[in-house]
Amino acid sequence: MGRARDADPWGQLEDLDGTQHYTTLGVEPTASAEEIKKARGPPPLLPPLPPARPPPLPSAYRQLAKQHHPDKGGDPAAFARVQAAFEVLIDPKQRAVYDTWAKELQFRYVRSTAASGGAGQGFEDILLDEFDNLGLHCDPATQGSFPLHWPLVNSDHMRDRLGKAELDRKRIADAERLALQDPNHRNKAELQDIRAFKEAAAEVAALPDAQRHYDLRLAKFYMWAQTAATVFLACRVPTGYEDRELVIECTQRGLVLQAEDSPPLIDRLFEHAVDGSRPIETFRTKDNRVCVLCIPKAEYGEHWGRLFRGDSHGARCMQPPYTLSETQDDVIMEIELPFWIDPEDVSVRFGERELAVAVRNTLHLRRTYWRNTEEESRRKAEYQVLLLEECVWSLEEDINAEGERCKLLMLTLARPEPTQEEVSYKKGKRQDNRAASRPGSMHKKGFRFFADDEDMYGLEDILQARPH
Repeated sequence: MGRARDADPWGQLEDLDGTQHYTTLGVEPTASAEEIKKARGPPPLLPPLPPARPPPLPSAYRQLAKQHHPDKGGDPAAFARVQAAFEVLIDPKQRAVYDTWAKELQFRYVRSTAASGGAGQGFEDILLDEFDNLGLHCDPATQGSFPLHWPLVNSDHMRDRLGKAELDRKRIADAERLALQDPNHRNKAELQDIRAFKEAAAEVAALPDAQRHYDLRLAKFYMWAQTAATVFLACRVPTGYEDRELVIECTQRGLVLQAEDSPPLIDRLFEHAVDGSRPIETFRTKDNRVCVLCIPKAEYGEHWGRLFRGDSHGARCMQPPYTLSETQDDVIMEIELPFWIDPEDVSVRFGERELAVAVRNTLHLRRTYWRNTEEESRRKAEYQVLLLEECVWSLEEDINAEGERCKLLMLTLARPEPTQEEVSYKKGKRQDNRAASRPGSMHKKGFRFFADDEDMYGLEDILQARPH
């Protein structure tokens, strides 16, 4: 069936523990380069006779090199090991690389059962040995100045990720199978969405200004984008079913989007004028769960700061009027403003649950922080998203992309210090929006810092694929 492979590929490796250079010269890993040059070396197998006058002790390298030099009848392989050990250990850079790899215990190669020659070796293990053996031979042309001296495997990390990905594929396959059997099938998470939607819709409908009221519990089901002539609105209808009508009523004044026998998902008034002479285009899926509306603007080229009356600036817009950059310790928010804005025109309020930014005659921004509900329920009053006393803002002069003068409003949102549990068990990594696991996925992690910007239903992909 091919060439005969070695019985033990493991035997082709040397220095698996990363200590061979030290044992070759008989020095401690903590020895300095000068100490290595002056070291005695390993003790001889037979103790020498005591001389009448003790000669000066040669260094370990000189002693071993003289002993194993091929011209003196020594072993060339042993001489090469001595030479390599000395060159690595007296060079600070090469020695640092050598010591670093020795400390990375979690990346060490672990011998498989088949490679160890244990009883009961199966065909699967035989095949695995062939793949294991591939890691033992590396093309020298692909190696850098300090090549690896043993194969590396990233512990169980990849195995865990592959297992979670397999569970995700099985979950998706089961959902597709059930959808074919029953088009109106809903899984547990979707049923929870439906219940939460109906409760929120009932509360909003009871308000006197319901058509001007923004509620994130309803707004999370839609997202919008715009061009110079058209506004595109993508919606995920939680109560949409194939055998129920989806009602869409769009006028110059407002929009109603409602599934049959369900409270409306959207019943709002537009903030800007809509062109009544042009038709409203709609696209929907067969099961009425997803729909896209193309709404023509009355004034070509007008920039819509908000979609509905009562919304904050850029609420649920695919491109918000700010940029965010997150680090381990804080979140930097930048807003470009006209050059005539002064500090007294700006009002910023760092709240425990939301951020409010108001700029006179320019914008009014409200954003809700994403919160870890599990941590919040466990830690209660101790849980906080921001360290409010360290949050600051500044207004600076800048140049925009067109090369024109502008003002840049910069907000620094300080994260709290890691908890004792995060320090002890999470290596000091905060369990914030970046580390949280996403629902419906075993391996995807991370949420956006503002809950208003989060896309739970893939609406951004639909908007990016919109007709132009």
